[in-house]
Amino acid sequence: MSERDKVLSIYKLFCDFMTAEGIVYALSSVNLDIRRGTIHGLVGESGCGKSVTGRAIMALHERRHTRLNGEVRFDGRNLLALPERELRRIRGRRVSMIFQDPGAALSPLMPVGRQIAEAITNHFTLPKSELQSRVSALLEQVGLHSRVARQYPFELSGGMQQRVMIAQAIACKPELLIADEPSTALDVTIQAQVLNLLKELRNQLSLSVLLITHNFAIVAEVCDRVSVMYAGQIVETADAATLLSAAAHPYSLALIDCIPRSRGSGDNSAEREPLPVIAGSPPRLYERPRGCPFAPRCKRADTLCETVPPPLDIGNDHKVRCHHAR
Repeated sequence: MSERDKVLSIYKLFCDFMTAEGIVYALSSVNLDIRRGTIHGLVGESGCGKSVTGRAIMALHERRHTRLNGEVRFDGRNLLALPERELRRIRGRRVSMIFQDPGAALSPLMPVGRQIAEAITNHFTLPKSELQSRVSALLEQVGLHSRVARQYPFELSGGMQQRVMIAQAIACKPELLIADEPSTALDVTIQAQVLNLLKELRNQLSLSVLLITHNFAIVAEVCDRVSVMYAGQIVETADAATLLSAAAHPYSLALIDCIPRSRGSGDNSAEREPLPVIAGSPPRLYERPRGCPFAPRCKRADTLCETVPPPLDIGNDHKVRCHHAR
């Protein structure tokens, strides 16, 4: 794949947090390429480093207590090496983010229309009438009436708040949109509407999207490619169809097994099968794992897994980090 086909490349990204309890090694040698015009899913359990990766791309971490190393290359430049003034020109304009909790991300003191307008005026100078028209058009583009511009976030439902966040994120027509768990707090119907909206906007605006989620069912529905993250590492990357049908890493297989499924019964009603669970939980990363971080939860693990970190097999388009990959 040529560099022109990539909107963003992450190479050997490390992120450490300095805390009162010690150093948290949140990301370890993350490699990730996002192809132009695709929706790339980043999936894993809570605490595996997905949101940290999204915020690292935007260089949003508090710098005094964060140590970032590696490269996040966008338009030929390493974003991690840019001064804050230059980053502000890129954030929101060329790379934008939908945050996990719109209720917390939106200011309760301003009508949502002013907040969308502010995202535009941070980068462009427009006459007031043109700015208002642009805000109205953005709200309608995400399925809201223009009168919503006069309302405050607390007057809106969770699904409407999420749509406002999306309108704000696409206000300057970015090239890359990072969507951090955009549908987690929504009911199933509204969740489907938000995901369909992201797909429509990808096609309308030629967006590239990094979709951060813990839900493999969402990945199956909307993503072109998928990277599975565990303990601050990418453990598997492939196109979505390949990963769902021929996952090679034990963690990927375990996550796929947890997708809810229905089975028909004699009276034609759908019954839920009991959901399998992955025993244990992701490690607290106060020290770097000696071997494979998934080994304590893996049925295939042996002495090699416990003592030697597995390399990332990069020989083809399906990459996996496992000593005993299928």
